[in-house]
Amino acid sequence: MTSITKLTGSLGATLADIDLAAPSTEDISVLKKCLNEHLVVFVEDQDLDRYQLSALGRRFGPPFLHPLVNNGFDDCPDVLELRREPDQTIMFGGASWHADVTWLKPNGYVSILHGKILPETGGDTAFASTIAAFESLSTGMQEQLRKLNAVHSYYGPSGEETEPFLANHPVVRMHPTTGREGIYLNRMFVTRFEGMTAEESQPLLSYLYGLMEQHEFTCRFKWRQSGVILWDNRFTLHYPINDFIGERRVMIRTTVLELSDT
Repeated sequence: MTSITKLTGSLGATLADIDLAAPSTEDISVLKKCLNEHLVVFVEDQDLDRYQLSALGRRFGPPFLHPLVNNGFDDCPDVLELRREPDQTIMFGGASWHADVTWLKPNGYVSILHGKILPETGGDTAFASTIAAFESLSTGMQEQLRKLNAVHSYYGPSGEETEPFLANHPVVRMHPTTGREGIYLNRMFVTRFEGMTAEESQPLLSYLYGLMEQHEFTCRFKWRQSGVILWDNRFTLHYPINDFIGERRVMIRTTVLELSDT
């Protein structure tokens, strides 16, 4: 029987006694329930190859094939290898807090990251609950945010908005299972609010980014060999912490897209 341990008051849980390489229907049901409640789930002592990771992702939704990043496997293109060699300093996705694939419709749903080779120390991954952040706001601010849409672009940091890597999304999203609402914005991909310029949008965006990244709305997972983390990109942000030098770090990751009933 699986065992669930809550990590913080805002989000995150560890799940024990489950085999992600060959999960049963009941296992997937437990995973989905845990993910709906805690938004991020950490599972230790797993050993998945790329095909098993891909198959696990497909139990949640259709696989996302990245149109620009070319580090997917030829025989399993929905699984990316995220490798940082000892002589490298830049880590994939380490530029800022973000959610995966917010610049498409349908957008990113669940990402699954599996640690294969880990540094001796460091390389943790932090997560933030956009639900907890939204619920901390005044009712007046909540009402204002529900009226807004935001422009998400794959080239968000440079301010460019380029089709087809561009999508408009409501700033506030409601979780289809729990009914709780979260802020759907992130530093990496949002360029502005719909109907506003980037300059006009920046003060409110900066305030909301700072709010979502406050410590009381976050958790931090220390990677262990053969660990797996699953997270809901619709209601979380994540940040890979680049604090290790001269060591190799190899992960494999898959992301699936949202279905209308998830």
